[in-house]
Amino acid sequence: MTKIYHRSYARRRQEYDRIRDTIEGELRLKEAGQLYLRRPSGMTQQQYHDYLLGAAFYAVAERTLRGLVGAATRHEPILELPPRLTPMQEAATFEGNSLQVLIEQALTEVLSVGRFAMVLDYPVETSSPTATPHIATFEAEHILDWREDLVDGKQRLTMIRLHEGNADLEDEGVEQHLLLTLEPAYTVRRLHVTTKRRGDGSSQVEQVEVHDPITPEVNGRPLFEIPVVIVSPFNLKADVEKPPFLDLVNVNLAHWRNSADYEHALYLTAQPTPWIAGSIPADKVPTTIGSGALWHLPEGATCGMLEFSGAGIAAQKAAMEDKVSQMAALGARMVYSGKGRNETSDTASLRVKDELSLLHSSVVMVEAALRKLLRIAAEWTQPGTADQVVLKLHRDFVSAQMDPATLTALIKAWQAGAISHDTLLMNMKKGDLMDVNRALDDEKELIETDDRDPILGVIQGGLA
Repeated sequence: MTKIYHRSYARRRQEYDRIRDTIEGELRLKEAGQLYLRRPSGMTQQQYHDYLLGAAFYAVAERTLRGLVGAATRHEPILELPPRLTPMQEAATFEGNSLQVLIEQALTEVLSVGRFAMVLDYPVETSSPTATPHIATFEAEHILDWREDLVDGKQRLTMIRLHEGNADLEDEGVEQHLLLTLEPAYTVRRLHVTTKRRGDGSSQVEQVEVHDPITPEVNGRPLFEIPVVIVSPFNLKADVEKPPFLDLVNVNLAHWRNSADYEHALYLTAQPTPWIAGSIPADKVPTTIGSGALWHLPEGATCGMLEFSGAGIAAQKAAMEDKVSQMAALGARMVYSGKGRNETSDTASLRVKDELSLLHSSVVMVEAALRKLLRIAAEWTQPGTADQVVLKLHRDFVSAQMDPATLTALIKAWQAGAISHDTLLMNMKKGDLMDVNRALDDEKELIETDDRDPILGVIQGGLA
């Protein structure tokens, strides 16, 4: 039997699916049925269908992810490329996506499932002299197997197996895999893999090579490093780590189960139910209810309404509120517009810093991974230009625009000689009143060439 999955893949794969289904939202969860919402004992299939249909999903995981990625990409990155790599700014990936789109995709994957692979490819045989490399991307589920060994005294990735999406083949039960190895030179194999079930319940994996192994050469020489990076929130190693969103997703799903119980309880108890006591012939039992319905009851019969009383539903609601608070503490800070319940301002500030630490680390890792690939691409296309690659993602995640009163106070301090011009401009940049990518010297040149009075220009420009 051919080994195609790393020993840690199967366990993490279930977690990846859970995270993606939760981020996808209510429709996906309802389609999954009992995978995420158990069927209560004694409930018929139709009753379960109504129970499932009435459940309301609180899409905290999706909102959290969008908010974090939005915070990281609210400023354009600082990007400088050698002339030969300039086309990659607008078409960096195999699908033709820009570097900005690739950055957002990488951050989304790293923040949610905590794993993302990028492979640099340069089709030398078919490329023109002005062709540029491109980056192929692989989600966590498609990183099937890998191996690291000591090479020249350093721990290096010596094998990685990736699943290439091919809908036509998969419809026929065949997967297409990309096997990248060092033998000792970089070698590429493309395989068609079929899994067949045996009569005893076991499985047999068969794989066929699509073409002969390829040993890519760049500038006439083979490569002795696999041009791939595997990004996690904390490093660029192949080791699998716990997905960052797993705890948040688990609480989000628990909230979903509470919601199903709560909505079902409301459905059963919201409308009062009439009752009648007494000896009433079957043909005299009332069949209508409402202000326009008149009941004729025999002497001695009584009637009333059954209404819910008790703390059961209130307890369910309290459980849901507790889980909302847990989700806020786990990273869903956009659930609340400000502080949490019984939370001081200092505690809220510390909580936000803790939440942003994952974002900061993820940004650093994505930046390092892309910079590494772009520098390799620069060496491939024009040796000696790797140092010309500059990529820096902003760490200014929270928008805190300076208010007019603070700006006025800064202007007065500058006029009085209490602060320098550079300090004034630096504070304006921190207060989102200047382009964060513009150098202070460039801003001063713009002020000097402005026809308006310099001080007035600063004030009006800042208050605009």
